[in-house]
Amino acid sequence: QEALAQELAEMTETQDLAGDGGASAPNAREMAEHLRMAEALLFAAAEPLDEEAIAARLPANADVKSLIEILRAQYENRGVNLSIAA
Repeated sequence: QEALAQELAEMTETQDLAGDGGASAPNAREMAEHLRMAEALLFAAAEPLDEEAIAARLPANADVKSLIEILRAQYENRGVNLSIAA
């Protein structure tokens, strides 16, 4: 899990250096990368993550709500249910 966290941190730093601080909406390539990062976070986490915890680990321009909805749709027919923990 530490290696995954390090990889995600490096990816975020690289994106922040390359752009305008992440303020603009993500392009298709960035969205796909954000989706991959969010998926990795969710499945590697030792405990449930809320939107704020996910957002804190993704680039500033990541649309966390959309990412979660996309992942929910992708996994709903695969026996994996993403849900909001109470």
